[in-house]
Amino acid sequence: MNELTGENPLAGEQPSHRRRFGLKSQLLLLLFTLNVVAAGAYSAVLYEVDRTEIIAGIDGRLKTAALAVAEMAPGAYHVRVTGPGSITTDEYDRLQRQLSRFADGAELQYVYTYMRFGREIRTVSTSATPREWQANTRIRFFAHYREAPPKLHQTFADGRPRFDEYKDEFGAFRSIYLPMKAPDGRTYVVGADIPLGTVRERLSDALRTSIAVGVAMFGLSMALGWLLVDRIIGPLIRLTAFTRNIGQRNFQPDETETAALSKISRSRPDEVGSLAEAMTAMIARLQRYLVEMQQATAARERVEGELSAARDIQAGMLPRTFPPFPDRRDVDVFALLESAKQVGGDLYDYALIDRDRLFFVVGDVSGKGVPAALFMAMTTTLFKAAALGALTTGELMARVNAELARDNAAQMFVTAVCGILDLATGDVQYSDGGHEAPFVRRADGRLERLPKLPGMALGIFDDTTFETGRFQLAPGDALVLFTDGVSEAANLDDDLFTVGRIETALAATRPVIDARGLAQGLAEDVRVFVGEAAQSDDIAILVVRYEGPARRGP
Repeated sequence: MNELTGENPLAGEQPSHRRRFGLKSQLLLLLFTLNVVAAGAYSAVLYEVDRTEIIAGIDGRLKTAALAVAEMAPGAYHVRVTGPGSITTDEYDRLQRQLSRFADGAELQYVYTYMRFGREIRTVSTSATPREWQANTRIRFFAHYREAPPKLHQTFADGRPRFDEYKDEFGAFRSIYLPMKAPDGRTYVVGADIPLGTVRERLSDALRTSIAVGVAMFGLSMALGWLLVDRIIGPLIRLTAFTRNIGQRNFQPDETETAALSKISRSRPDEVGSLAEAMTAMIARLQRYLVEMQQATAARERVEGELSAARDIQAGMLPRTFPPFPDRRDVDVFALLESAKQVGGDLYDYALIDRDRLFFVVGDVSGKGVPAALFMAMTTTLFKAAALGALTTGELMARVNAELARDNAAQMFVTAVCGILDLATGDVQYSDGGHEAPFVRRADGRLERLPKLPGMALGIFDDTTFETGRFQLAPGDALVLFTDGVSEAANLDDDLFTVGRIETALAATRPVIDARGLAQGLAEDVRVFVGEAAQSDDIAILVVRYEGPARRGP
């Protein structure tokens, strides 16, 4: 076989791989992305730091200006403010000129003080811009500030200083509201405005500087990264070619490529060298694993074949022909068994002891799988043999229990309920060995559950005794026996089907229904409830419907 084009018999034909987007390109793209993110993050952090410092500096100027205005328009001035004419025009104009000179010197747009009367905010002192002086549009004393920002109202309400950014008829500003107390106890607010355009211009300068630093950092990182990628990619390309070729040769190494791997391992004291060394060890382990996998696959196939044969044998031990007594019209029997594994431990059986008596049993062996299946086979055989000579079901259960308990090295046990139906009278005797009590579905649709008789599981103690109970079946009545794989069937939410749902399912069926319909209907209700959850336990259902002696054939 050509070592470059040979096929791997275990993996099948390998597809051809074309590098449409090589590792180098991917690494460069990754490097580009990381550098973009890093440069962007650095620029953002740098801008945020600068922005914080700029805003802090501006707010410091505003606070200093507000404190200065509080000196120019002291509390005594505000004590005298009581209405529109409480301050003379000359005094107001002198204060306005003083505040205007201060605002121009401090490069502020406005400085002012406000007082609140009722819900209205009034201007009691303010600066004016040169244009307002020239056009004589300056704010007059006690003017109503109709567009007062909400934060100004909050400052009057709670007496806390605030910074604010807002827009009104005079422009867009960043401002400070500094509440003060007049000697008479009233609150007035000192404020100072700086145009937002000035703030934004300084922030724009900071943003441009941050972006320039980020771009420079990005360029330097890309240059260094390119050199590192070139150094890493060469050996990785050779390792990739080696991996592809060895897969085509069924993991048989080539001497030339092995020597190249050793050279990379010796020359690179980093992760690439470690990768070359690890690949050499991996090939050796893969060769051993392939041999072990072939052996394990062959062994598993043998076991699966044996389990399949065991399942067929187990199925052959249980009666599976329905109706079982086609020539009789006095009884209708149907049963089904669904194992959680290929073989299981649930059992059912029935047989005519003589012309007028039908023996039946349902049981559940502890555990699952092959051991449970073997114990189930032995239990079924013992029940059928003991039924032929026992006078009562209690005696029958005692005989089977004694045999199972003898030399029970595996400490297994089986729960079971068995009964004998007198086909001439409908009388039924039954015994319980630690099993679920059966249901009786009357001909008119009523549902009853048989009383739970005392009785231990079979195979534990050889001297256990079992009671014999009796009840009557009328024509059309059906006895439904089942294992805990029905009542304890779980869905994906770990909710159990429960005996209550069994009762609901049996009661919901139509009054006139045969044994097959009852058993299959109950099994279908379980399947719908379980949904996609895996079956956790074996399921066995046996239905015995008594038709009455009047319908017996000749």
